[in-house]
Amino acid sequence: MRRSLVLAVVVGLLALAAVALLLDPAPALQNLTGSPAAKQSISASPGVIYAAKFPDVQGKLQSLAQWDKRLLVVNFWATWCGPCKEEMPMLRDLQAKFGSRGLQIVGIAADTQSNVANFGKSIDINYPLLVAETGAIDFSKRLGNRLGLLPHTLVLKPGGEIIFVKLGAVSETEMAEIITKNLPTTY
Repeated sequence: MRRSLVLAVVVGLLALAAVALLLDPAPALQNLTGSPAAKQSISASPGVIYAAKFPDVQGKLQSLAQWDKRLLVVNFWATWCGPCKEEMPMLRDLQAKFGSRGLQIVGIAADTQSNVANFGKSIDINYPLLVAETGAIDFSKRLGNRLGLLPHTLVLKPGGEIIFVKLGAVSETEMAEIITKNLPTTY
C-alpha cells in the first residue's frame, strides 16, 4: 500500500513536469543564445545577481560580486538531488582545469549548512559551496528556473551577461564548450 502511494505521487509529479515542459520548453532547457523567450524568463539583472549574498559552509557571507570579472557558472543543487550529485565531480574537474584561466564555479545549495559541508568534504569539491536553503529555489526561479527544480545551472560572462541557462544536469561536453568559448581574455 505504502509503495503504491509513493509510486503514484512520483508518477503524478513527473506528469506535471512533463506537461509544463511540453507547454513551454524553451525557457527551461535552451541555451540563451538566440532565445528571446528564455531571456524574458529571467527577472534579475546582473546587478541583482552580483548583489546576492549567501553564507558558505563556514557561515561566512559571500557575495557573487567577488567573481564579476570571471566566467561564472552558478549551479543550484541539493544533497538530496541525484542528478545534482552526479554532475558535481565533473564541475569540480572543470574548475580544476579552467580556474586559472578565469573560470569560477559556485554551487548554491537548497539544503542545510551541515549537509552541504559534509557532502562537499566527501567528494572534495574545489569550488565554493554556498547555502541558501529555501532561498536557493526562490533565487533560481528569478534566473529562469520557472519550475523550481534542480539542478539548475547558468553561465555569466564577466560583467554579468547570462549566456546559458539549463534546467537539469549539464554534460561535460556541453559545459566544456561553453567555457572554452567564453573564458575571459585577461587571464
